[in-house]
Amino acid sequence: MTAPGARTPIAVADGDRLAPECLDFLRELVECESPTGDTRANLRVAAILEAFLTGVGGQVERIEAPGYGDHLLARFSAKIPESGRPVLLLGHMDTVHPVGTLRELPFEVTGDRVRGPGVYDMKGSLAVSLFALRLLAERGSGPRTGLTCMVTCDEEVGSPHSRERIRVEAGGHRAALVVEPSAPGGAVKTRRKGVADYVLSVRGESAHAGIEPEAGASAIHELARQVSGIHDLSNPEAETTLNVGLIEGGTRSNVVARRASCTIDVRFFSNAEAERVEAALRSARPHDPRCRLSVQGGVNRAALEKTAASGALSRAAATVAADLGFGVGEASTGGASDGNLTAAAGCPTLDGIGPDGRGAHTLNEHIFREEIGRRIAFLARLIETL
Repeated sequence: MTAPGARTPIAVADGDRLAPECLDFLRELVECESPTGDTRANLRVAAILEAFLTGVGGQVERIEAPGYGDHLLARFSAKIPESGRPVLLLGHMDTVHPVGTLRELPFEVTGDRVRGPGVYDMKGSLAVSLFALRLLAERGSGPRTGLTCMVTCDEEVGSPHSRERIRVEAGGHRAALVVEPSAPGGAVKTRRKGVADYVLSVRGESAHAGIEPEAGASAIHELARQVSGIHDLSNPEAETTLNVGLIEGGTRSNVVARRASCTIDVRFFSNAEAERVEAALRSARPHDPRCRLSVQGGVNRAALEKTAASGALSRAAATVAADLGFGVGEASTGGASDGNLTAAAGCPTLDGIGPDGRGAHTLNEHIFREEIGRRIAFLARLIETL
């Protein structure tokens, strides 16, 4: 029995009550297409989000991001004065889908699926998150230490403009909740692979391929031998992968190639693995001593590794979900997100807390309709618990 004056705990029914309105809001977000780099489109979405965040009590700051749009920061006051650092709720408004995708993938609700460009990655997560904040506002509740909601407009291309601000904000917060979509089945993400990008360039010596090929040192031949060694740096047991994605070089078929290069994509669950691979790439020596090697690049996003603190966040999420009548497990993924950035800044991070769905970055993108109400309740109660 609830004590007089005490609030009843948030239940799925509270989220279900808001779900129809949340679905209408999601339609508005999805039908305002916002591919990364389309400044006008992202500014339109930012205006919609700003109005909502202001309406639920957020003090909103717009951060200009030339070439992308505006990032948003909405700060919500602590319920207990001087109670500690706030919680960071982090998402993005940009999508991978060009304007016009709605003609091929219109917003629609069919059975248990809600479809549309960006509905899964990640406008469904934004809609649910904002309605969770609305539910908390209606209850006069929220995290005891306050909350910052940050929505960026450049995540899908690696957060080139927002990454420094994300790092700064993460350093001032005690936990980060990243509202990327959950893993298949609804699991939160406690590990994400980091990403490193390199360009290996080879400088050789040109020569006539018919008259005196021996006078040349082929950069292409050298690069081919290097690529074999690059592949050997993979570590299947640690799930570290290296992929040579692009190769270019030479000038004509009858000229021994003076130059060649390749791009190298590295994915790793362990930051120690990233250090191992980088050391090996930078210490590589040419097989032909007449050739010269150079390596540019480095880690773009460090790995999101599970820590004791992030494990505690995951357990808190599992407890909240169980109290609401459903389960959330833990998952790992090879893709990176802004959660990699918050974790690298030393902020305990829980990723993948948005709605379950499928088809990210495809014309089959969708979330499951039943997720809307229960994720509103889940996020609101998780924030309230923290």
